[in-house]
Amino acid sequence: MLQNSGITRSQDDTFSVQEYIRSRDALAVVQDSLPLRRYYDSTHGDVLARFPAPWESGLFEELFRYYSKRVQIVHNDTTGITVLRTSAFLPQDALALNKELLDIGNARLIKMNERARGDAVRFATAEVEGAEHRMIEAQKNITLFRNKELMIDPKLNSVSMVELMSRISSELAVSRANLAETRSTAPDSSSIPYMTSRIDALEKQLATERSKVAGSDGSIAPRIADYEALMLQREFSNKALISALDSLKTARADARRQQLYLEVVVAPNLPDQAELPLAMKNIAIVLFVTSIGYLLGWLLLTAIRDHGS
Repeated sequence: MLQNSGITRSQDDTFSVQEYIRSRDALAVVQDSLPLRRYYDSTHGDVLARFPAPWESGLFEELFRYYSKRVQIVHNDTTGITVLRTSAFLPQDALALNKELLDIGNARLIKMNERARGDAVRFATAEVEGAEHRMIEAQKNITLFRNKELMIDPKLNSVSMVELMSRISSELAVSRANLAETRSTAPDSSSIPYMTSRIDALEKQLATERSKVAGSDGSIAPRIADYEALMLQREFSNKALISALDSLKTARADARRQQLYLEVVVAPNLPDQAELPLAMKNIAIVLFVTSIGYLLGWLLLTAIRDHGS
């Protein structure tokens, strides 16, 4: 007695379910829920077709070989539909086996789906945690830099230094102009030494301020470079954190949806009549083989008689 049903393939993972249905694990699950051995040891089948056969001891491996012959899975690459066929001596037994295999196949697919979704959420969560750690470390490095250098933003300090240098340069230019004018109009003025000293002081102050900005190990230029590197690191960490949070949000949204499933196109049902055994065909084969044997025996006997005479 045969029973079949149609299953569509939502994703390639369904092929794994097909292999699972053919496996020993599936047989073990079916045995726990259905009296499978009673199905195939029914008196409705002939002795040679039952399980176990007269020469078998009923081991699980023998049952698996028998089960493999009674469960067929045929996949159509064109339509994407897989047909599950089960056979038993009674139609209700074949139907029960077919439904049970569909149930455990769908359960296995859901389990695979949940594991994949769980792995995706765990991976995304780990990415978020890593990004948060890098973000915190980047902020710590900026705080350590500020405490060490005693400045909030080296770029702001450099702006004030440049403004100071600009004022000194302007004052130096005015002082030089005044000195030149005094030397021109009053070469013997007593203020010339004072003006000269002031110009020297302004030049030294300007050189000192320039060295603070660039040109020495203690200048602010290397500090600006270090600070910008720290800020860039924090910016990258922030972008990575935002991306990781988006990925986690997507993974959680996907986890709320069942992505893989078995869709039954044709539900299993009771057949109208038995497909096996093919009684008329078997009788015809027996009659044909018997006739051939009788004919060959008659020809052989005739040949022996003719040879003897």
